[in-house]
Amino acid sequence: MKGSNWILLAAAAGSLMAQVQLWTVSDGVRVSPVTGRVIEGRPDIHRDYPPSDFRKTKTVSLKGARNEFVAFQLVIEAAQPVEGVDVHLTELKHGSGSRITGPHLAIFKEWYVQVRRPSTGYERTSLGPEWYPDALMPKRPSGLSSGFPFSIPDLHNNVSGQKNHAVWVDVFVPYERSAAPPGRYTGEVDVSWKGGQDKAAVTLDVWDFALPQESHLPGDIWNGSMKNMPPLEELAYYQLARQHRFLPLVYAYRPGLRVDGSKVHLDWTGHDQRIAPYLDGSAFTPERGYWGPGAGLPIDHVMLPFDVEKRGNRRTAWPIPVPDAGRTPEYEAVWKETARQVKEHWDRNPRWRGVRKIAFLDGLDESYSEDAYEKMLYYGRLLHEALGRGWFQYRIDGGYSREAMGKLQREVDLWVCHTVSFDIDTVRQYREKGVEAWFYGPMIYEQRRNSGCGSNTFLDLDLLVNRAIGWIGWKYNAGWVEWEFDWNAYASWYEAENYKEPGRIYNGSGQLIYRGAVMGYAQPIPSIRLKAQRRGLQDYEYFWLLAQKTGARDSANRLVDGIVYKNPFGKAALLDTEIWKNNPEEWDQARILAGGQIAH
Repeated sequence: MKGSNWILLAAAAGSLMAQVQLWTVSDGVRVSPVTGRVIEGRPDIHRDYPPSDFRKTKTVSLKGARNEFVAFQLVIEAAQPVEGVDVHLTELKHGSGSRITGPHLAIFKEWYVQVRRPSTGYERTSLGPEWYPDALMPKRPSGLSSGFPFSIPDLHNNVSGQKNHAVWVDVFVPYERSAAPPGRYTGEVDVSWKGGQDKAAVTLDVWDFALPQESHLPGDIWNGSMKNMPPLEELAYYQLARQHRFLPLVYAYRPGLRVDGSKVHLDWTGHDQRIAPYLDGSAFTPERGYWGPGAGLPIDHVMLPFDVEKRGNRRTAWPIPVPDAGRTPEYEAVWKETARQVKEHWDRNPRWRGVRKIAFLDGLDESYSEDAYEKMLYYGRLLHEALGRGWFQYRIDGGYSREAMGKLQREVDLWVCHTVSFDIDTVRQYREKGVEAWFYGPMIYEQRRNSGCGSNTFLDLDLLVNRAIGWIGWKYNAGWVEWEFDWNAYASWYEAENYKEPGRIYNGSGQLIYRGAVMGYAQPIPSIRLKAQRRGLQDYEYFWLLAQKTGARDSANRLVDGIVYKNPFGKAALLDTEIWKNNPEEWDQARILAGGQIAH
């Protein structure tokens, strides 16, 4: 009888094991929690999309350099509801005994958001209605709520018909060779649930080189919320951004200001307390809890505090608005004296001197009139006279015509140009005249009205639109700008349509980071789209290293042009959605080819 019971218990245990299947996918696709199909597997949109049904393997094979994040996804599929699902990955071990462990191995529970209709203007290339994994909730030490263990279907996410749940795994390879010698690292992801357990094997091959600490692709993402955060919360955003190789552009930190006639008094106390750690690099040190690329380095660039009236609002102007009498000599004197003191203060600190300074007048942002052009030229001249040419860059943003740029080039140092107008011949023409050019806006123009969306970080577009930033930055030898990463980030946990107005809706617009407080975290929460963008920005550093090794850009250009085979921007590219290869595995192979060439 005892033997019969044992057989029955063993059969029951086997049945529970059979209910749960583990399989893995790369960091370049997303999996439907309902159907188990790859969301990007849509040959009806692009013939060369990846297959929707991946070969379901439990093995993970990664390749990377030191100072790099590599990632994969583990899908836990349950034929019947299961409870108590937990995931562990404690170490990846090298033959020498070296280990990658601790915070360098991070496990995230994926959070699903329902897209009900395509983002406006992307009706043909949207991946369509679906539950999309996006926010990544980091697993925390025992005793702290972090979504682990969980059930399938997830009791909190409330995905109708859920049959699987995906977990994201980040692996960071340390910068120092002594901490991560080249060669193979192995480990296992352990998955347990009430009534069973299983494993997935992980292999990581580390090349004998490191990605640079610096990020060589200039650019930023404009943000309007961080300046209003408590300092420690803001620090967490800066550190998350640094780990993902991007810079948050926080507009116009300002000192205290008092103007008496033509005399200017600036109080730098609060200003310096707030941003000095970013300007001298101390925000990105172990003492401040930071680890990752760019440790100890200052931010790349910062906005100077100057601005003019915006749509008649005199309060936006700094240092002072235009008086009723117009731009009097006294008005100019205040601007110049303020600028002189700003420069004097910044030049006192040797670490600050290496940070690129940019003057951008938000009150003239994307302005297309002769009156606006006259103001751009006037303030450009004023600031150049006060600060000197070369000490800073005078920046304008917008899709300005050749005729307009022919006038503005006299004072403009940096042109952030809409991608719809980013014609490579036009850009080259102004580069030759000393105007640096960055691109801003959608990667793909399915329709002309896509120009109104600012940037297409949308949930329902494939992840290559995020990864492509690094590749197109290399192809055009140009910097990049996006609009926002924290837009409506509280509500976006539950509502995909985070941008609505008459005639258009966007899913996840300008929203790459979620507010952790919604889920009980005292930290910002990254998204899968942010990870895809990180992948592309890291790819850029591969191309940079390859060019350094060969002494020319040719080898890297061939790899990039083999993937992004058309010039994606400018009027000639309008309405063309076939501009790059659409299978992320081909992008990965190009990166691996670059890594092999750098390593040998």
